[in-house]
Amino acid sequence: MSLLFAFVSCDDSDEMPVDNPSLTEAATDAGLTTLLSAVDAVPGLGAALQSEAAITVFAPSNGAFEAALDAFGVDDLSQLVTKIGGEENLQTVLGFHVVPAVAFSKDLSATNTFTTLAGQDLTVNVSGSGVTVTDATGNTVNVIAADVAIDNGVVHVIDGVLLPELDLPTIVEAATAANLTVLLDAVNAAGVGQTLLDAEAVTVFAPTNAAFVALLAELNVSSLQELIGAIGAEGVQKVLGFHVVPAVAFSFDLQEGSQTVPTLSGEELTVVRTGSEVTVTDAGGNTYRVVAADVAVENGVVHVIDGVLLPTL
Repeated sequence: MSLLFAFVSCDDSDEMPVDNPSLTEAATDAGLTTLLSAVDAVPGLGAALQSEAAITVFAPSNGAFEAALDAFGVDDLSQLVTKIGGEENLQTVLGFHVVPAVAFSKDLSATNTFTTLAGQDLTVNVSGSGVTVTDATGNTVNVIAADVAIDNGVVHVIDGVLLPELDLPTIVEAATAANLTVLLDAVNAAGVGQTLLDAEAVTVFAPTNAAFVALLAELNVSSLQELIGAIGAEGVQKVLGFHVVPAVAFSFDLQEGSQTVPTLSGEELTVVRTGSEVTVTDAGGNTYRVVAADVAVENGVVHVIDGVLLPTL
């Protein structure tokens, strides 16, 4: 028998009161441990969902989360949260699974659009073979267990994680948020900002302001403009390109130990991961630490480092 969705009233006076479980209790009973961990990772989200007057939750199974981890190339929920841009985007993803109304499986049309707590729409399709839900990326998943009544609505278990449109910063926005003002000045002076924005996939090792100050002192120049005058615009472009790898590598993507990676300057960097610590060594043998790792951006990731990497000049 096919499943159909219908909105129902929570205060139907003809129905006897039922002591339904909370969302957390229902998810626990269903063994949805990864979903519960994801909700717990966003402070206050569980309480906020419980306080909603009426909700329909499309709850991914543990297997659905395992498939999502594989799709993103990560080992666990923590790494997944990092790759999608952090806690705020995790909240968006989870909110995208919740409709602020109660919808049981009966009496709706074949195609339905629901606005979620994330502010984005889901499409629910009903056919003789069952119910499917389509996310913002066009990915379609199946309802595999319907109509689990909870005290403020209903839960339907699905076999995939639904993805909304996620808001990730550009490289320039991330550098601005991290107050990497000297790097931004150098990028603007060298005219390479658009190149970085247009790149399909990049890993940027972004020097702090203090790193640039130390380099200026080492080269006995007093300003970025003097540095440009000393090594030329093409030299600055090469230095900046030496900080950019044309592939996406979060810290947990790196193999343990030493590896060499190509850069946009045409020379290779040596990157060493020791546990959670990562260092980068330039052409002159200078080694610097990653002091803030895994800032997800629209086309890759940024790692902040405590030195300026120098290629062969």
